[in-house]
Amino acid sequence: NQIREKEQMLMWRFYDQVKKIPGVTVYGDFSQKDRSPVVTLNIGDEGSGEVGMALGEEYGISVRSGGHCAPLMHKALGTVEQGAVRFSFSHYNTEEEVDTAVRAIHELAEEP
Repeated sequence: NQIREKEQMLMWRFYDQVKKIPGVTVYGDFSQKDRSPVVTLNIGDEGSGEVGMALGEEYGISVRSGGHCAPLMHKALGTVEQGAVRFSFSHYNTEEEVDTAVRAIHELAEEP
């Protein structure tokens, strides 16, 4: 229970901040309090691969980008070409890491 609670707290900390960033689209149903500790997003029209690479190279953040072996999901979301960037939270992550990820998304969304 403690592991699940920490993962949920980190995921909600991230989601509650990135959903407010202009140009960021967050995918998924966040109507349930207890859900998988995953947040999937895109930044404007940027390719998910480019965003994922920038997160890794510039911020040291590991994410999964692309089609996630889920072509029907991407067809339904309209992201077949763009893919998406997936953040998965673990009890090994820290609040500081979440805050760094939020800052990174904010900075990448502001780039021309």
